[in-house]
Amino acid sequence: MKNLKLLGQLTIANIKMFIRDKSALFWSLAFPFVIIGIFGLLDFASLGNSTIGLVYDDNTSLFAQQVQQVFEENDAYKFSTGSLDDELSALENDERVSVLEFTEDAETNTVVVNSYISKENQQVGEIFTLITEKILADISLQMKHITLPFNVNTEIVNTNNLRYIDFVVPGVIGLSLMQGALFGAIGTIVVNREKGVLRRIFATPLPKGIYLISAIISRTVISIAQVAILILVSYFVFGITIVGNLLLVAGISILGSLTFLAMGILFSGFSKTQESAQAIVMPFQMVFMFTSGVYFDRSVLPDWLFRISEYFPLTYLSEALRNVMVRGAGVESQAIQYASLGLLIWLIVLVIIGIKSFRWEIEK
Repeated sequence: MKNLKLLGQLTIANIKMFIRDKSALFWSLAFPFVIIGIFGLLDFASLGNSTIGLVYDDNTSLFAQQVQQVFEENDAYKFSTGSLDDELSALENDERVSVLEFTEDAETNTVVVNSYISKENQQVGEIFTLITEKILADISLQMKHITLPFNVNTEIVNTNNLRYIDFVVPGVIGLSLMQGALFGAIGTIVVNREKGVLRRIFATPLPKGIYLISAIISRTVISIAQVAILILVSYFVFGITIVGNLLLVAGISILGSLTFLAMGILFSGFSKTQESAQAIVMPFQMVFMFTSGVYFDRSVLPDWLFRISEYFPLTYLSEALRNVMVRGAGVESQAIQYASLGLLIWLIVLVIIGIKSFRWEIEK
């Protein structure tokens, strides 16, 4: 009971110290607002997704691959191959600029090409369809057909009509959680160790575990408050789309915050000074920031980096938040389960390594 009371008092004290720290408040709230403001006020839609979905079978694969080869000469486009349902679902979620379905019509001996384009980007989709028809006409000439053996149909698909700010806000929330947790751990351990605060605290009867648990709880409470404020401001100022369960957003945010706290504590365990801790954290932060789909879709990354970044903790966090907030995914969603499992694995691994390597005092 006594330890529980100490835990509560220390947690409240940590929260008060955070509120009084203007630098911590800036990086936790003001900085994310600046980023959200930039993307909310300026039009970055031109930096959106440029992935084309392809659907074909063995009989039509040759034509689909020829169309793909021509488009790939322009580095602006990437391709994804899958089932019609999967590709149309991706189109509805603004993850595809268009979907081309190649099917064979045995009765007319023609290849039917169904071009699905989003209602939001109808003009761009129609231009894309015209380019596709030109490519197919060139293929027909190469085959020396007098009549065009292709039949191109266009279908408009209703999408979520998301703006770029809707894409960015969940990523920025994930980024702010990462920064707050990493630098929160540095402040709790490295800075206090360097100033001799830990030595004085541990000279009292206060158990070391209580100190660490209170720091984790206070940082988690701050993270939830941080997420709530960012969402409220983004909703009322920029009118972002929120269709998912906010309780699930809170749960994912807590899991993400704990994961990055574990990472920060691990780094702090063998950092002698605040400068050395920041030198360790910054490379990881920069890599995660620009490869985890915070500011732009990861499809623009090189293939090798796209595959690697899929397993980054910030990727799991940003994608989970985005799937819930703007796509309405629930706990039954495989995407949410996959991202949550990824964060949980990161958390367990970091805790295990941290327990074995962590030291409260480091000889200088």
